[in-house]
Amino acid sequence: MIWNFDFDISAIVIITTLILYYVYRKPLPLIHNLLFLALMVLSDLVAITDVVASIMTSYGGRFTIPTLYGINMLYYLCLISVPAVFCNYAAALSYKQVIKTRSLKYIFCSIPFLILVFMDMITPFYHTFFSINSNHIFSYGGFRPVIFYETVLYLLVGGAFVLAEQTNLRVSERYSVYIYLGLSLLGHIYQCYINPYIQTVSLANTVGILIVFLIHQNPDYDRDRRSGMYREMGVAKMKTEDLLYGLNRSYLTVAVENYKELRSSYGEVVSDHVLFELGKFLRISFPRMNHFYVHNGKFVCDYARYGVKAEDYAKVVFDRCKEPFYIDGLTYYISSYIVYTDGDVVMENHAVMRDTMRIAADEAASMGAGTILHVTEAMHQKAIRSVKIDSALNQALQGDNLLIYYQPIYGIKERRIVGAEALVRLYDKEMGLIMPDEFIWRAEETGRVLKLGEQVFRKVCQFVKKSNMDSLGLQIIEVNLSPLQCMREQLAEEFQEIMKEYGVDPKYICLEITESHTVNIDVVRKNMVNLSNIGVRFALDDYGTGYSNLVNVLSLPLNIVKIDKSIVWAYFNEGHKLLTKVISMFENENLRLVVEGVETEEMACKLEELGCHYEQGYFYSKPIPEYAFLKYVTDQRY
Repeated sequence: MIWNFDFDISAIVIITTLILYYVYRKPLPLIHNLLFLALMVLSDLVAITDVVASIMTSYGGRFTIPTLYGINMLYYLCLISVPAVFCNYAAALSYKQVIKTRSLKYIFCSIPFLILVFMDMITPFYHTFFSINSNHIFSYGGFRPVIFYETVLYLLVGGAFVLAEQTNLRVSERYSVYIYLGLSLLGHIYQCYINPYIQTVSLANTVGILIVFLIHQNPDYDRDRRSGMYREMGVAKMKTEDLLYGLNRSYLTVAVENYKELRSSYGEVVSDHVLFELGKFLRISFPRMNHFYVHNGKFVCDYARYGVKAEDYAKVVFDRCKEPFYIDGLTYYISSYIVYTDGDVVMENHAVMRDTMRIAADEAASMGAGTILHVTEAMHQKAIRSVKIDSALNQALQGDNLLIYYQPIYGIKERRIVGAEALVRLYDKEMGLIMPDEFIWRAEETGRVLKLGEQVFRKVCQFVKKSNMDSLGLQIIEVNLSPLQCMREQLAEEFQEIMKEYGVDPKYICLEITESHTVNIDVVRKNMVNLSNIGVRFALDDYGTGYSNLVNVLSLPLNIVKIDKSIVWAYFNEGHKLLTKVISMFENENLRLVVEGVETEEMACKLEELGCHYEQGYFYSKPIPEYAFLKYVTDQRY
């Protein structure tokens, strides 16, 4: 009997290399990752035991018959285990429970595997899979094709798991599983029915595993390049699995307090290097823990199950932050704060956990460096609302159901309402009207602010188109721009197309930017110049709350400056003279001034005396829906 080992040897080399790399790079401790490792190990054992069993059988006279039975039975045990483990891997990848052995479904799915294990055990007595006669001659048994049927069954069930959850899995994940499934079937068909002496099963499994590894199972895909830690998505995967198996891990967040200043002052390269050094320190100091880099200088770890207390962890981190970080011969210092949950607050899902830790981190940041803060139920409840708002924002954007409210702007010279600021709102049946300070930050963080800004601008253009602006005495409608919008080089072209689509005269549009927008001055100026050339006006919003270079601000093609209500209230409540200086400064620059936060008649009269051109505030009206705004303007005129 002549055996061909070429495919087996190739499979052993490839898969052993993958196993060593996989273990060395330490994948996330997820069930499907552990099962993938088991799949690789078993496939490797199939190839190894196949080679060993074949060689021993070829030289049967040198070994006892029980020894030959033993090694061949071990080969078949590994062979029948591979498809069963693959089925469980596919289930775990689809976030189906696979380790609760008391489940009837699990026991039912295990029956084919257990039957084949039993058949393997009785092979020496009943020759089910193979036989070895007294002359040490090896022959296949009559039930050997049953292994093929078991393989087909488990492969198809595993594929069905993935197919059933295809909306929750990436395309690459789905198709890599299908490729493995197809290759494994081809390998078994060839070896079982075409040429039983060419070992194609091992190579087919190995090639399938290699494809799955390269497409989505490489442990490095879950790692952040800057810190060397797991990515934020890994936390979501772990939390999803926690919920599936009823676990409630304790998580801890380490936040670099001065991260934004570090990044803006020293640049991306230096800040990334500091993060890498801090991440390396955390991994070395707590090697058993799983550390994740989330964003903006924040690290997360699941700490409690390793017997480490949050206070002890914090002490190690705070002590390290007292020492400098050395990069290219220069010295950098960072400070940090820590928030943690010890499992007493049960998080419903990753989104709630993410927002709970964010809310806790914001509170800890307000308390200063060196703070260690325990997550409370109140923070958890705030996070639940935050997640609901996030869902409401998604639904509003998908359905184009944003609400636009208008806050009137009073012209002192004209003695009437001359414009309005368009302000976006959300409405939810459960939560009611949702103010922008609860969802704008989230839209900016996730990039959805671009879609949000476009929909708001379109709704304003619709309003301008259907309203007779001149007969209403309205000169402008102000629309806020987010920093992300301003940084889009295509912004001017996109807004021109929208105004052209609705037939809107650009003179009625005033776009508001804030001082923070002017950090990247070149792109902002380009967009402003292109839109100003066709008649769009620009206002600097909330002047007095930013820290930008005034020279840069005044170099922009601005028409209006809106003075923040904090400066106005400081003048009336505390007698602070900054307001008069600001008014004088911008008047000398021939800019029109809008003062915000006007709440009383006394304030309105005094601001007129100081030389302001426009006023906005609750004295005239709070932001109101479109129909109410039109009625307000009409009633005022007549």
